[in-house]
Amino acid sequence: MVSARGYQLNRHRRGAEFRQALAEYRERDTWSHDRIIAYREQKRIEALERASEAPFYRDFFKRLSANWRDFIDLKAFETLPIITRADLAANLEAFCRRPRLRSDKIETTSGTTGTSLSLPLSTNVEPDQWAVWWRYRNRHGVEIGKRCALFASFPVVPRAQDSRPYRMNFAGNEIRFSIFHISDATVSDYVRALNRYKPKWVHGNPTAIAMFCHHFLSVGARLDYAVEHVTVGSENFLPWQRAVIAKVFGVTPRQHYGLAEAVANISEGTDGLLRVDEDFSYVEFVPEGDDAHMIVGTPFSNNALGLLRYSTGDLARTASMELQGGRWGRVIEQLDGRLTDYIVLPGGRRVASLAGPFHATTNLAAAQIYQGLDGSLTVRYVPGAGWNDDMVRPLEKRLRARVGSEIAISFEKRQDIEKTARGKAKLVISDCRPA
Repeated sequence: MVSARGYQLNRHRRGAEFRQALAEYRERDTWSHDRIIAYREQKRIEALERASEAPFYRDFFKRLSANWRDFIDLKAFETLPIITRADLAANLEAFCRRPRLRSDKIETTSGTTGTSLSLPLSTNVEPDQWAVWWRYRNRHGVEIGKRCALFASFPVVPRAQDSRPYRMNFAGNEIRFSIFHISDATVSDYVRALNRYKPKWVHGNPTAIAMFCHHFLSVGARLDYAVEHVTVGSENFLPWQRAVIAKVFGVTPRQHYGLAEAVANISEGTDGLLRVDEDFSYVEFVPEGDDAHMIVGTPFSNNALGLLRYSTGDLARTASMELQGGRWGRVIEQLDGRLTDYIVLPGGRRVASLAGPFHATTNLAAAQIYQGLDGSLTVRYVPGAGWNDDMVRPLEKRLRARVGSEIAISFEKRQDIEKTARGKAKLVISDCRPA
């Protein structure tokens, strides 16, 4: 069944439309900075014109006695309202620029709140997204068809199954590992499968790959072949995850950022810098305080929706808006978690971008900040190989620099941290209800 589903996915994701899109993305890799920016502006204007056909923007322009051309200028464009997930959920039809077609795909996303949202995507969106992702992979030497060990959030085997926590997708040349069965007791099954099938590429959810690596080190496991590539996506990539993955596989893990709404894409280059894929969508960085910026995107490819300036709910720290290393694309210092990953100080101020204090903390397997009803913070952490309890003190000092001295902070050593139903880990979990 896994291979049959893999065949169906490959037909759509790697069909003629994908091949054409990938060729065009590769060709644009050779373009100059000025040519890419001109292309981006052309696509932004086309997106603006498309959006004018959706009821929301048609009514918005009418109320202002304006039309879409009045918002071509960037300063005018940035006065358009930022659209949130809640706005789409409340009235999705207002953003539909045409009746739904049978060929449209309905993409259901759960978001951080668990509330699902079903978005129509025109048939070109998925191949286009896969094309920009494969351009990034190709830059790192990962070619289509390379055998992959995949640690993704979808279920692979029943939760109650105790052995063989993986399935082969022969059509996609993948070993799909269950991320819900990883433990000291089962990690040998994963290692046996890796040593048997010898995938040179490991890809997936960083929480899951890092947890596998933690258990791998815990039981003293060994790989009898060399992994060449590790790539991660789907959630924020935290420093302790990067460290333990590099330790086990002996290669530098690479990351990309993308989301189902197809409004932004950010890829790590061979020089280790994160750059905006300027030819995929129009990305803005809206200041949120404390040097953090909200990632806001306007999609270029989705003909089913009129959507401008969509808030991803994700935060980033921008390093440079200029060309670096001879490659176009604005450089991101780091992806900094979700806008909803915040704690509340006694005075009511919200503090987000909380991954920073952990960046200099080594030998962690996992960590999570919990804010209780009384407002106090508990750092729940899973120690990794080489952890020393004395490492808590410098971590607390860095947290104090971020949140101040008014709030109580304690540390709790655990075997695991809380995860979502899809096996992802949020950095902040809160029961605090500020007045």
